[in-house]
Order: sequence, then structure tokens, then C-alpha cells
Amino acid sequence: MTAKVECYAGSSYPEKPMVVHWQGRQYTVETVINQYREPNGIKFQVLCQPDQAVFELFYQMDTDSWEVRQLGATPME
Repeated sequence: MTAKVECYAGSSYPEKPMVVHWQGRQYTVETVINQYREPNGIKFQVLCQPDQAVFELFYQMDTDSWEVRQLGATPME
């Protein structure tokens, strides 16, 4: 599902997701659990407040857009 993600961008974009706007709610990223590159973008697994929601965020470089998928309410091990 497409969403808006606000990120910190120092030397490159996106370096660190800070806020996720998804399904009419705003989530603050507390922790980046995992981060890895794919050929067409970068994926993050993040723990957010409120609710300890865990999301997978995928930034697609070719379309400059984000896809968001909620994974659960606790960190995935």
C-alpha cells in the first residue's frame, strides 16, 4: 500500500525513516530493526509508536515512492 514516509537524509535519500503516514494515522519510528538494499530500492523494517507497530517500508528509486506493509504489533525476530 502506498503511503508517505518522512526521512532523515544526510548524504543520501533515504537514510533513516522518521515518520510513517499510513491509513490515516501517523507513526513515529522508534527503531530501525533492519535495512537492506534491493536492485530497485531500499527496504526498512521499523518499530513505531504508538502501539509498537512493526512496518516494512520499501522505497522504490525509479518511481520515487514508498510502499508500506504492516507486519504486526511487536518486532519480528
